[in-house]
Amino acid sequence: MPPREEASRNEPRARMRAWVLGTAIALIALAVGSVFGDRGILNLLEKRREVDALRAELEDLRAENARLATQIAELRTSPRPIERIAREKLGLARADETVFFVREEDARHGR
Repeated sequence: MPPREEASRNEPRARMRAWVLGTAIALIALAVGSVFGDRGILNLLEKRREVDALRAELEDLRAENARLATQIAELRTSPRPIERIAREKLGLARADETVFFVREEDARHGR
């Protein structure tokens, strides 16, 4: 076979190999980008974990907000919570009451 015919016969094979190799490289790059890229699966999973954590934090803050709103309403409408706070935090008492402070023993020194 003359060299010219052999070269023309191998040309389609070479083109096919180049096309297959180029396609394989493109698919590998696409797969790597899909997993590890900025918008890849790993990043998506991390963002979902962040969203779940923020939702839990938001739920906790809403519960605390509701608790505080209830406490504010009680303080505005009833003197009892104010009296309780004055007794517990400030050690206050009514004029006809006597306040006793009890010391706890120090277990290390036996006092």
